Order: sequence, then C-alpha cells, then structure tokens
Amino acid sequence: MIHYYTNRELSEKLEINLARWKRWSRSFLPPDPLGGMQSGYARQYTFKDLLKVFLGGHLISHLRLSVQDSRKVLADLAPWLKKAGFFDMNGSLGAESQKTEPPQPYRIYFCPLPRAETRNGSNFGYLIRRSVSVDSDESAPGHRVTERVAETLIHSGAPDGRTFLTDPNVRIINISALVDLLVDRLHRKNQ
Repeated sequence: MIHYYTNRELSEKLEINLARWKRWSRSFLPPDPLGGMQSGYARQYTFKDLLKVFLGGHLISHLRLSVQDSRKVLADLAPWLKKAGFFDMNGSLGAESQKTEPPQPYRIYFCPLPRAETRNGSNFGYLIRRSVSVDSDESAPGHRVTERVAETLIHSGAPDGRTFLTDPNVRIINISALVDLLVDRLHRKNQ
C-alpha cells in the first residue's frame, strides 16, 4: 500500500520547521495539480517526492548550496538514485533493511567542475562509492582498516576515484545514512 504524507505530518516527524519544509517543497517539486493556496487540498507526498525534498533541503541547509545548484545536483543524481532503489521505499532498500546484516553504505562525493570541463550541461562531477568489504587488521600497530569500494563516476573527467578526490572542493553526501535517518523518523511513533 502506498502511504502519502502531508506537510504538517512530515514537519512533525522529521523535526523540520513547517515553513522551511514548504519552502523546500516549492523549490524542488513541480506545482501540485490538486493542492494550492485556495483549493482546500493539502499536498500529498510519495516517498520519491519526500526524498527529493529532504535531500534538497540537506544540500541547502547543511552543505550550503544555492537552490539552483541543489536542483542541478538532484537532477544529475535522479537517474542513479532511481536505479539504486533509493526512490522506492519498498524496493531494494526495503529488502536490504529487513536482512540481519546492514547494507553496505553509499557515499556520494561531488564537486563543481571548471567552466571548461562542464559536461552534458552539468556543472558538477560526481563519484559514488559503495563499500564492498571492510577488513580490520588487529595485528598491525595502531588501527588499520582496509576497505574495498565499488566506484561510479558521473559527469567527471577524472580517470578514477582517487584522482577525483584530490580536488579541494569535494563535498560528501552520506546518502545511506541520510535515507536511514529519514526512514527511521518516518516510522517512529509520535512521542
């Protein structure tokens, strides 16, 4: 069953100011065909719309991007987010979250591209990393951890992830933790 959320319900569950949530909603979603100031219908959100607004709000409030840049990042990442199952609450994420072993985290690194390197109309390059395995070496002095990652580069001229991460303007979205936080708050009972 598809659950729809309202602005007020989301504001309370996510602990975000109602006016701020509505402003983010207007910034990242098209106008609601049913709802409006005078219509008497409240906007209803599917999980896909909810995630877009929540992620866009995170880009604005925590990573200090402009609304225009946040829209561009969301537009660039939308195909990958859909393919990876982040837009479907009951899809791959739901199946993984029911396992006893937690899913391997995804992290999205992004940075602005120089004007000369702008690709496919995008002003940003992206590196998406997923942890494949993590091994810790107890016998080594100090704390040594070896992590194997799978990388996906989007709109980037960098040949690999290590080269991409040398840019001093790289920012990170811990997308798995952000989605987990969102889902936990949505399923939390009213206190």
